[in-house]
Amino acid sequence: MKLIIGAAVLLFNLIGLKSRGQEDSLSKKSITLHEVVVQSDTRLRNTKEKRQGADLQISTDQLLESIAGVNMIRRGGYAWEPTVRGLNAGQINVTISGMAIFGACTDRMDPASSYIEPNNLQSIAVSYGANNQTYGSTIGGGFNFKLKQPRLDNEQKITGLAGVGYETNAHSFQTLAALEYSDKRFAVRGNGIFRRAGNYTAGGGKEVSFSQYSKWNGGIGAVYQLAPRHHLYADYIQDEGWDIGYPALLMDVAFAKAKIGSLTYQYKPDNDRLHSWETRWYYNIINHAMDDTKRPKDQVPVHMDMPGTSQTVGFYSEAKWGLDSRNHLTTRLNGYSNRLHAEMTMYPENAAPMFMLTIPDACRDVIGLDVSNKSEVSPKIELIMGVRTEYSGSSIYSAEGKQLLSGIHQGSLNRSHLLLNAYVNGQYRFSDRWMVYTNIAKGMRSATLQELYGFYLFNRMDGYDYIGNPELKNESSWNLGTGARFQKKVITMEGQVFAYLFNNYIAGHPLADYSVMTTGAYGVKQYSNISSAVLYGAEATVLVKPLSFLQVKSTNTYNRGQDVKRRPLPLIAPFRSESTISVIVKGYRFDATPVYSAAQNRVSYEGYGELPSKAFFIMNTGIGKTVKIKPVDLDLNLRVLNIFDSYYYEHLDILKIPRPGRNIEIHATIRF
Repeated sequence: MKLIIGAAVLLFNLIGLKSRGQEDSLSKKSITLHEVVVQSDTRLRNTKEKRQGADLQISTDQLLESIAGVNMIRRGGYAWEPTVRGLNAGQINVTISGMAIFGACTDRMDPASSYIEPNNLQSIAVSYGANNQTYGSTIGGGFNFKLKQPRLDNEQKITGLAGVGYETNAHSFQTLAALEYSDKRFAVRGNGIFRRAGNYTAGGGKEVSFSQYSKWNGGIGAVYQLAPRHHLYADYIQDEGWDIGYPALLMDVAFAKAKIGSLTYQYKPDNDRLHSWETRWYYNIINHAMDDTKRPKDQVPVHMDMPGTSQTVGFYSEAKWGLDSRNHLTTRLNGYSNRLHAEMTMYPENAAPMFMLTIPDACRDVIGLDVSNKSEVSPKIELIMGVRTEYSGSSIYSAEGKQLLSGIHQGSLNRSHLLLNAYVNGQYRFSDRWMVYTNIAKGMRSATLQELYGFYLFNRMDGYDYIGNPELKNESSWNLGTGARFQKKVITMEGQVFAYLFNNYIAGHPLADYSVMTTGAYGVKQYSNISSAVLYGAEATVLVKPLSFLQVKSTNTYNRGQDVKRRPLPLIAPFRSESTISVIVKGYRFDATPVYSAAQNRVSYEGYGELPSKAFFIMNTGIGKTVKIKPVDLDLNLRVLNIFDSYYYEHLDILKIPRPGRNIEIHATIRF
């Protein structure tokens, strides 16, 4: 470790000598090509915050975890699952450039966010309730990961990057590259990244077994100008992971594969009324296989294979209109069809293998229409109003699946629902310094295919097998929020409070007369509706820039929730405070980030299987520099995470599996 630190320090010193007197800021072209932007659209202003600068070697999970109101469910070192203010899975939508995509794993080991990398991305839009950016009905908002597109007629025909990184904890290694060619009528961009990590160690040096992983991700995008104002885009991403350990679960993953493709037509007329029209067709397939063959035999009472497949085909067509100088209308028609298949084969000793479907060939067809209008009522007042109507039809498409479920569900298994989402967001600006905003939204969602048709899906958090329920009612919510923002030259302060009022909240209900399928499970639950629940909280951010080279930012969040039986809702993070002190001196970027999380004792073990979590404090720090060595720019980043090697875990981490101890990251990237 001393050798690594010494080499890094020497490298930075040599760079400082070579770069003296050179410009260290990134060019506009480089910023557009080589960074990810996080957008938060809970407020009417278009908030854009740059995350991690030009360092594209961090993971998508790390990008998400840095956003206020977003917490990650960890089951190991790979594929963390994002939540929005404690809402997750079917309560939020996750899309990639508006494309619906669904994981194939019954244990939620493969959220859609695990199949993309910052190298693929242009921006991440985060929503906290129903609005026109969620590309579907929702009660809790969600994420839209916008893919990076090649640009026509760049000043420089060929641009790109190549990088390498190493982390001391888990001896993690990664390498990435991207290359873009641009002409007047045609442009193409390709990118790829490879990551490999061994078992990581928690604070104090204890190794966390089965936390290793390997993966690669590659993408290609092209644009062709059919005619002036008419463009055709094509995108393809392939992501493959293998030998993936999950220390919090009973099984690991042999492979997780995604293939995501789309074709997009875009028209931007020279017209005061119709500003743009974009139509995208897409298809994606996810293949995932759980595996326990690398676990010790004493941890595997019965060997099992559990593969799953998710296939989605869909489209959207979006038009943006200018009704007049103050009103801007957006209409979007979208639809998709998703098929889920998951199975399990058990291999007991001295007996024949036993096979069953766990998601018995379920299908969902969705079509919906969004209409929203942004109105500039006056120079001080702005309103956004919108509505979405959606038809959702669910069914079992195979005779085998219907036969399996006929033993526990009587009658037809087909279900159809008509959903309505509506929202009003308002903003009032008192002056150049003060503004207030508020939002009211009504959201609805259908139960997921797992919640409707799942067959003995094991939930590691509470230790129960779960059975679906085709009689589930739609879950709905009222989302209320209000906030204020104050801004001066050296200080910006913003705070907001929010509440979600749920009806027909979906949760598990114990079934006394059912036998478990998973060895060691505590019992069997069926998804059911709870009449009501409430979730509320507050978020506050303070940004101070007293000097041109110094910036301090502090983000603080607090959530609290309970159901009608006064049981605390699950997966609600406690109070959390994260502050970052950033200094730029002679082109060097220094930062220090203390993170504090309070204890979470508001849990319900009886209702949701949760256990309390302890408070923790950790410290992260980093140094970076961008050096111009013509004709390339060299980005160097050195970070030390969990400096004090603290043993800790977040409340949402399954089974309280500890997070990594001290970790030194060294990233180097060349851009041209």
